[in-house]
Amino acid sequence: MKTFFAIVFASLALAGCDSVGTDFKTSVSEKFPGPIYRTKVVTVDGRASYGAAKQAVEKLGFRIVGGGAAQGRIEALSSLSANDSLQGARQLSMKVKLSPVAAGGTEVAVLLTEQVQDDFSKGAGQVIETPLRESALYEVFFRSVEQALAAK
Repeated sequence: MKTFFAIVFASLALAGCDSVGTDFKTSVSEKFPGPIYRTKVVTVDGRASYGAAKQAVEKLGFRIVGGGAAQGRIEALSSLSANDSLQGARQLSMKVKLSPVAAGGTEVAVLLTEQVQDDFSKGAGQVIETPLRESALYEVFFRSVEQALAAK
């Protein structure tokens, strides 16, 4: 009798494993969609949009640390700012992706991320990184891109 119950229990337990795993993956990805880039389409080619985006990044005081026109991306960091007690620091990271659009032009996508280290005494490398969903810097960046394109 114990063998019968063991077989029934094992078959019931294993029967739902595949669907539980699939449901779990779906629900986790729906709950945590990942970082959301802000986008805007400009009516110029990739090289011109890269130049305008580069000017906008530098105008906002960010330092370019990666990417290029051929790669269609820019990675940049703001200056480091310390908190009042000089125990921690804050820095912004900007990622810009440039993609051609089928109707002509280029899609400029930007993501701002805040990197915070609360206390240096806790050890190096303990940084919390959070995407900025709402920030006026997005609008300022796109306005700066438009101004750079208008100047050309």
